[in-house]
Amino acid sequence: MEALAKSDQYIQKKYIVMAFITGLLIGFGAAVLIMNIMGVNQKKLSDVNVVLQKTDETPKDVQQGHSANSVTAAKTDADNTEAAESNAFTVSQTKETAVGNVKHETAPVGAKVYIHYAREKDKKIAEDFSVFLKCKGYASVETEKIRHWKRDIRYFHDEDEESALLLKKHLDDFIVSSATIAKFTLHIKNLSTRYPHAQKGAIEMWVFF
Repeated sequence: MEALAKSDQYIQKKYIVMAFITGLLIGFGAAVLIMNIMGVNQKKLSDVNVVLQKTDETPKDVQQGHSANSVTAAKTDADNTEAAESNAFTVSQTKETAVGNVKHETAPVGAKVYIHYAREKDKKIAEDFSVFLKCKGYASVETEKIRHWKRDIRYFHDEDEESALLLKKHLDDFIVSSATIAKFTLHIKNLSTRYPHAQKGAIEMWVFF
């Protein structure tokens, strides 16, 4: 009986040791498995961060590209505007030099002149010039006070260019005949593109004396 009891205790101890070893092996395997899973997940997270970083950098690159394009476009627009203004000034200068070559001295038939003076003190001179033009044969001349700081003659149809040149010549003659008006520069503008439906024969003079 004693020998049987000892044998039974040995078997129990053996099972306990085996169970302990099995538990250690299972725990170690689970730990290794968990570490592997964590390593894979960490690598995936690292890859995701790299992708996100590249994604963040892409809008910056695009934004920088748009900024560079905007600067280039702005510079191009500025150059185009400057060139257009230069061309307009050249055309204006050419027309002013053509005033002396006006073909006819008499007022064109159907011409309507609108004199826009800027200041109250210019009213008398504008009215005197209106009388001067009527003596030259202009049937329709109107004066109106409008606040502005321009000095130009505007026509709205290509066929009215000659009328605009003649009006400037008459203004130059009027200034020369007056002892109180200092000579000034007045430009001629063709606004046919901007106002294609404007009244034919209409000529506007915007001036302050």
